[in-house]
Amino acid sequence: MKITVQVVLHADDDTETVVREAFTVQRGALAPETLGLQLQEAKDLLAAVQDTVVEHQVAAALSDQAGCPDCGIPHRHKDSRRIVVRTLFGVLRLDSPRWWSCPCTPRTARTFSPLAATLRERTTPELSYLQTRFAGLVSYGLSADLLNEILSLGRVLHATTVRRQVQATAQRLENELGDEQSSFITGCPAEWAELPRPDLPLVVGLDGGYVHSSTQRTRRDGWFEVIAGKTTPADGGSCCFGYVQT
Repeated sequence: MKITVQVVLHADDDTETVVREAFTVQRGALAPETLGLQLQEAKDLLAAVQDTVVEHQVAAALSDQAGCPDCGIPHRHKDSRRIVVRTLFGVLRLDSPRWWSCPCTPRTARTFSPLAATLRERTTPELSYLQTRFAGLVSYGLSADLLNEILSLGRVLHATTVRRQVQATAQRLENELGDEQSSFITGCPAEWAELPRPDLPLVVGLDGGYVHSSTQRTRRDGWFEVIAGKTTPADGGSCCFGYVQT
C-alpha cells in the first residue's frame, strides 16, 4: 500500500489553489511495527509539510511588501542573503532579498531586508519554549538529547545551545521586571505590622538552589544554599524575597 500526503494551499481570496505532494510512505502487511507512522516518518512528514507552508508564507510576505507603501512603485532589488531560522521541525535556510529604499520619501537607510526584519529571532518561540521548559526539569545535556530524539530539528541540538537559550530567556524576563527595589512595601518598617492582610487567595512560590565557589575542589567545599520566593496577592501586586540560612 502506498500513502501520499498532499498539502493544499488556498489563497485568501479563493482565486488560487495550490496542491503539493509532501510525503509518501509504503506499507506492507499489518504488523505492530507497520501500524501508523514510525517516528522518523513522522519527523520527515512534519518537515516536508513545514517546508511547503513556509515557502508560500515567505513568498506572500515578500509580495505584500514588494511595492513602496507611499507611491506603489516596486522596490529595486540590490542583492540577496540567506538567513537561518531554527524551528521544531527543521532548520530553515531562507533567501532574504535586500531592496533599495524608494526615493519618493526620505529614509535613514538606503536599503532594507523585509524578511530579515520580520524574522529577527533566529529561533522560533515554540523551540525556545521547549528548550527552556525541559532545561528547568533536567540538565542541559538531557534536554538536548530528548529534543533531538523526538523532533526533526534538522541539526543536532547541543547542551551549550540549550544553556544559551535559557540564559537569553532569563535575561529577557529580568529586563521585564524593571528596576530592582529594596522593598515593594512603602512606608516606615515599624508600621508594616499594622498593614491590613491582603485579600485571599495569596499565592506563594518558593525555590532553592546552590551557589558554588569558582575554585571549588570538592563537592562540599565553598557552597551555600539560597532560598528565594515570591508572593502574589489577589490584587495582582507581588513581593519578592530571598535569604541564605547560614
